[in-house]
Amino acid sequence: MTATRSVKPPALVLYQRDDCHLCDLALEELAAARVPEFESVFIDGDDLLESRYGTRVPVLRDNRRGAELDWPFDRDLLRRWCAMAMTVAFPAVAVPAAAAAEDVHLVKAVAPAPDWSGRTLDGIFAGDAIERIVLTKAVTSTTADRDFEAVRGLFARVEGPALGGRDTSASFLGTGSPDSTWEGLLMMRSGAIHAFAIGGDELCLHGAGGARACWQVDRATRSD
Repeated sequence: MTATRSVKPPALVLYQRDDCHLCDLALEELAAARVPEFESVFIDGDDLLESRYGTRVPVLRDNRRGAELDWPFDRDLLRRWCAMAMTVAFPAVAVPAAAAAEDVHLVKAVAPAPDWSGRTLDGIFAGDAIERIVLTKAVTSTTADRDFEAVRGLFARVEGPALGGRDTSASFLGTGSPDSTWEGLLMMRSGAIHAFAIGGDELCLHGAGGARACWQVDRATRSD
């Protein structure tokens, strides 16, 4: 009897199509970022893939965590995104040398965590600005564009100090709970990266230094 060896899907997949200029640009950025080996999948003629990625290609997917990175992306974002993927898949293994210059540890604090209790979101950002949002969870019935619009709007409208007496047991990409509407990462203009979760009446943030806090969100401002 011959044993059957299961074939695991590749960790990284780039979904693209024929005669796609943006796909060519994406391949150039992947090469420049020295992204680990990935499989190219052309969606042309595949009804299922066309319906999912037809208006989005090129899209890089990480099968280990079910996360997807839509175009546009550049080599710096790719290095960060792949470093995060390695942290999730292999928490005890160092990230590749290509990403070492931008190491970000969102799991454990490497220094005393800043105290965010009672602070406003504007005070924490201190003039910094959200450059990119990477969504890893979106439990909504709206489009991707509306998801990003809603998340940005909620961060812009949060007012008042962080909720007191909260035990926010946040961890990397686990800031929220199964009831979270959105979870993901904020990539700031300064280079800082924060994990966030929005669900119910709360918006929670987890900083790279281990600080964490939640703010109340007015239901009237939600658009999910």
